[in-house]
Amino acid sequence: MPDVDNGNFILYAHSGDAYIAYFAFLYKLNIGDYAYVTWNNQKYTYQLVKKEDLPKTGVLEINRPNTNTKELTLITCTKDSDSQQSVYYFDIR
Repeated sequence: MPDVDNGNFILYAHSGDAYIAYFAFLYKLNIGDYAYVTWNNQKYTYQLVKKEDLPKTGVLEINRPNTNTKELTLITCTKDSDSQQSVYYFDIR
């Protein structure tokens, strides 16, 4: 959760055009863009530092080179692909 000292807050959600597609517009994000999370009445600001498309294999390995920070990782299906998933990596600001 965002209120721990260090860690990676990971969220998966659908993209596409269904009513449950909470991540439908993630593909529009660019490096340097911000994401905001409100948790327990506190607002956390994260900045996008990396994004990548990976094969959808049922397993996703997330490597954290620096475990002394707060991070946010968002994962969804890649736009217009049935075989890829998009991963967005954010650092706390």
